[in-house]
Amino acid sequence: MRRTSPSSVLFSTYNLLNLIPGESQHYPAIVAVIGSLDADVIAVQEILAPDPETAASRLRQLARDTGMQCMVPGPDGGTTALTFGGHGYHVALMWRDGIEPVPGSLRRIGGGDFWHGLTVLTLDVGGTLVRHAAFHASPFCRLLRADQNERLVAAITRPTAMPPALIGADWNTECADRVITVDGSWPLYEPDDPYARVPWFADFIYQCEWEYDEAGLRRHWADRRPGDVLWAGGLHDVAAVTGAWWEPTAGHYEGDVYAVHGVRRRIDAVRVTEPLIPAMRGHEVLRSADAVAASDHLPVTVEYLPSALGG
Repeated sequence: MRRTSPSSVLFSTYNLLNLIPGESQHYPAIVAVIGSLDADVIAVQEILAPDPETAASRLRQLARDTGMQCMVPGPDGGTTALTFGGHGYHVALMWRDGIEPVPGSLRRIGGGDFWHGLTVLTLDVGGTLVRHAAFHASPFCRLLRADQNERLVAAITRPTAMPPALIGADWNTECADRVITVDGSWPLYEPDDPYARVPWFADFIYQCEWEYDEAGLRRHWADRRPGDVLWAGGLHDVAAVTGAWWEPTAGHYEGDVYAVHGVRRRIDAVRVTEPLIPAMRGHEVLRSADAVAASDHLPVTVEYLPSALGG
């Protein structure tokens, strides 16, 4: 993404596809893609590890190999900005040199509260304090996903005196944000349904609502309730905020069951609290050949201008 200002901040989110740093076959490709993002801060999902110590070590290796930082100052050398999840998939934050983590601001909420986990850290981005977060929603359990999104809203928006926040995530759900038009109407930012025109297959139970007619024929459509919890709760999709062109972030990878059935989805996104809305300057999905080959998700990058916060 080309910066609109030398003082802006680029924040990316990237699902790394079952990554074991240094061991996964696609690890060199992931490192190269992260390098090409030129992000100041990046939220990552799907670092694999069997225990918290191994997970932290693998994040530190990824940070070293990508030229980024992941350690929050504290006793005994500090703490890695990684949350150990409940199902072997862990979420973390990394940032470039020159951005300073605020000691004592790291929050790590794991498998006891979320299917995967939430990492939140306040960073000093040139004299302005902004919270950045990494999250990974449940790939199954639509109702649980909506319930945990409600918990996420509470974790990010309370107490209200906290610095504004951006959350980079694999949301595993469709966006339900609305945008205002010149005639005053409020249509969905994503009016198209990626599932409705695709013949039913069993994995749709994790993404769709459905009903039967009198003849027993099934009709299905995207369940947007988990996404609506986020928007109604004050976490805004940057793509909708900036009026970005719709682009799928998943559905290009052969090993993706939805891709096999022709479903293209935009389930990776950055969401922001309201004070950050006027600061947002751009949104981009990286669709390079390397990114398409490296993971089943494409990285998403947004740009914000700290000096425009709350303007």
